[in-house]
Order: sequence, then C-alpha cells, then structure tokens
Amino acid sequence: MSLKFKRNYKIVLTLLIVVLVLVFGFGQQRVIAYTTQVQTETASAADGTTYTNSIDLFDDTVVHSIQVLISQEDYDTMVKTYQETNLKEYYKADVIIDGVRINDVGFRLKGNASLGMALGGRVDNGNAGGGMQPPADGQMPTLPDGAQPPAGFQMPADGQMPTPPDGFQMPADGQMPQPPDGMQGGMPGGMGMSQSSSGEVKIPFMIKFDKYIEGQTYQGYTNLAVRTYGTSYNEALLEEPLTNDMADLVGLPATQTAFSGFSINDAAEELYVISEIVNEGYLEEQLGSSDGVLYKAEVGATLAYQGEEPSAYTEMFTQQTQVNEADLSPLIDFMRFLEESDDATFEQELPSRLDIDSFAAYLALNNLLVNTDSMLGMNNNYYLYYNTSTSQFTLLLWDANESMGGMANGPTASGGTSAAEYDLYFTSQTMRGPGGGTNVLQTRFMANPTFKALYEDKLESLYQQIFVSGALQADAERYADLIRSVNPERSLVDLTAYEEAVTSMLDFITQRFEYLRLTDLLKNS
Repeated sequence: MSLKFKRNYKIVLTLLIVVLVLVFGFGQQRVIAYTTQVQTETASAADGTTYTNSIDLFDDTVVHSIQVLISQEDYDTMVKTYQETNLKEYYKADVIIDGVRINDVGFRLKGNASLGMALGGRVDNGNAGGGMQPPADGQMPTLPDGAQPPAGFQMPADGQMPTPPDGFQMPADGQMPQPPDGMQGGMPGGMGMSQSSSGEVKIPFMIKFDKYIEGQTYQGYTNLAVRTYGTSYNEALLEEPLTNDMADLVGLPATQTAFSGFSINDAAEELYVISEIVNEGYLEEQLGSSDGVLYKAEVGATLAYQGEEPSAYTEMFTQQTQVNEADLSPLIDFMRFLEESDDATFEQELPSRLDIDSFAAYLALNNLLVNTDSMLGMNNNYYLYYNTSTSQFTLLLWDANESMGGMANGPTASGGTSAAEYDLYFTSQTMRGPGGGTNVLQTRFMANPTFKALYEDKLESLYQQIFVSGALQADAERYADLIRSVNPERSLVDLTAYEEAVTSMLDFITQRFEYLRLTDLLKNS
C-alpha cells in the first residue's frame, strides 16, 4: 500500500460511498444544480473582510489595546476542556483591537509549559510530555528517546520516587499536583489561573480572525498570538521582543512583536506581548516564497532519524502547510542524511540541503542571548521550511519568551551557576526537560571544522552588533520607558514588580556582556 493511499484512504472510501448512493439511490433521475441567493451570499462572505486601522498592529512604539468579548460559559468550558483533555479548542468571540471591533473570531488557549503551569494541564505538546510515557503505579516515568534529565538531577535508588521540593503537595488520586506556596489559583473576574509571588500567572491565547468567517483578516493577518513570559513569572515580558528585535537587527527572520494591554470582557487589562505567527504570509514576507512545506518542531525534535514511516515523527514535527499536497518525505530524507552521511559527504552536501549561513546565525543568536528553550536545549520552538524550488531547508526562529537565560539551569563550563555564563560551544549543563537531548544537526554542524568556523564568524559579528554597539541594552530601556509612560493611566503592571524585572534583565545583559568579552574568541573582537 503506497504512503499516499494510506494517508487518504478514508477520503477515497467516502467518495466511493457517495458514488454508490448517487447511482443506486437516484437511478435515472437527473441531478440539477441550483444557484440560490444563500449560496451567492456565502460566496460573497468567503471573499472576507480585511479590517483596517490607523494604528499598525505591530507598531512597537505604542502599547496596544485588545479586549476579547466571550461568554463566561464558553470561557469556562474552554479552560475545563484543556484541564481534562489537554485540548485547546476554538470558541467564538468578538475582539476589539485599538478601537476596531472584529466579530466572530476564533479564540482559544495557547502555549505549552506556561499554559500547563497556569491552568494545571499537562506540560507537553498534547502527547503526555512530548513523548514522555506515563508511568505505571509506583514506577518512575520513562523519558522520550534522546531526552536527558535536568542537570544535577539524581535518579533515586531501588526504583523509589524522588523526594519532591519543599512546599510541593502530593495530589490525591486523579488530581493535579498542588504548586508550592505563592502559586495558588485565583484571578479577578472568575477566570481562574495560578499565581506567582510577583503576581498572577497570565494565560496565553490565540486569536484566529478567519476561523468562522472565511477570508476575514485584521490588517491582512489571519492569526494573532497573545503571549506571556513563559514560566519565568516576571512583569517586564522583555525576552521575546528583545530576542526578535536582535534577530531582525542581524538579518534573521523573526516574527513581529509589540506590547499590548489585554483583557477579557470587563476584567482590568494587563500587559501582554502580541506576536504574528509563522504561516504562508510570513514565509512570503520573510523568504519570498510560501509554496514549499513548513514543519513545526515540537518538544524533543532532535532530528534523529527514526526510519521511513511518517508515524514515527508525529511527536517530533507537525506539518503546517501543503498538508494534502506534500508529506514528511523531504524532512525524513534530511534526517536520514544527517544520521547516515559520512563526514566528507556531510560537509559537501549540507550547504545544498540547508541554508547554512542562516543556521549558523541562528545558533550564534540563541547562544549569545542564552535561549535554551529552542534547538539549543529543549529541541523545540523552531520551524523548518523546505523550499521545493531549491530543495533546501531554512530554519526559522519561534517563541523566544524563555530567552535571556529564562530556562538555563545548573553549572556552566566555567564552573559558575549564572545563566550569563552560558559558554560559546554548548557544553554548559543547561535545563533539559522532557524532550531535551542532543540535536543531530547542531552536533554534526559544530563538529565540522568548516561549519564551526562559520559559526564563530557569526558569533563575533553578532556580538558586535548586539552587545558592543549597546543595541540590546538600549532596546530594553526603550521598552521599559514605553511601559512607564502609559502605566500611570492604564495600570498595566505592578510598577514595583515591573521595575524589579527590568533591573534583573539589565543586570543579565551586563553580566552576559562581561562574560562574553572575556572569552578567548571575543576578547579581541
């Protein structure tokens, strides 16, 4: 049975049943096509409406305003469904963006670790921890293939369960664990969520403008991500805007981001980050082509070759475009090449299979900004775009809200424990949760002298552009000034907690700069 048939046999079977019904059910009757007014109106609606505004959606010199109007019943059902099934389903809502109202949009929960910690769902990609297998009674869980436990984690002896941290409450049968003190549930307006000691843990969301009205967009965008600070619980939310700005500065594709006040119904607005998503429009804008195939890396996407069966990769990648026209074949072929090619073939052929200049810059950027919730540590939060015209992959940055050391953990190569001391060659012991592990592409790329030299060139160049120029610190201070300027009127943040978070970020930037300028590679740059 061919792969294409296996993927589409249900459609073929359905069509066959329809044909049999038409033949035996209608016999010799004539089938006449009717055009009605209803169909005409539907066709017109399918053309969609593009809502405009004098304020550009991603103008990052202003703090935007977004209000979602949704029934309390639908919201409660959305949250409960996620908590019970881990599914993030769309519900119909209206949204007001910078004064412009768009009716009948799709609204759902978004995210993984941050969402799971806020609402008590499973922290995974929908598959029990991105490949982690649930344990049998009294047994330790099994990590997914290639995963490593966090640095410093000691496996218990004799099959015993590890001792939980202070403040951790063991759950009753079938219940979610209770977080330590300082992270208890509760949110104004009855929209329950967890809290940290610095304030409420914000829930990330996705808005889909064309979910219920085909072709409906806002300023040409079909989707909008409403994002939080990940799992770090700080008020500044600087990680993703800073990382994306620096990517743009050095010429890497990056999603547009901006700050916005966000509220549901009549609740008080709070500070969030809004981001465009990676889709056909983004590909066209950034790469000049959207006809290829886009793959999204899930937790544990180490690019390890698992054979030719596509089902072996369902927890590693999801295909985002050309779903009915293409499949995982180009990606599987690429992984087989990474796994099986000898060193000479790898060096000779990789440039024709991958945009190595962009990839080297990606590695350098994420290293300099200590973004380990990426290919560098968790093996997720990246896309691979396969250009069918050139047969070449391009790796794309995504979801940098744990950047700037947000998920770095454990001793560094220099013997310190600060995330600012993450070393230049990825030998630091950093947090590797379920799905983390050695990435085949990154490992082979860095082991090759030619490609390692390209990476080092990018490190030196990006170091100059980002740190020596002062661009990173200036960007952080610009955003902080923006929030300070609107907060007296809009009360988006607790100013004390916000200032502490800004100071912490500026301290990290200073400490990272100090570490980098003393490394053997960069001290003379």
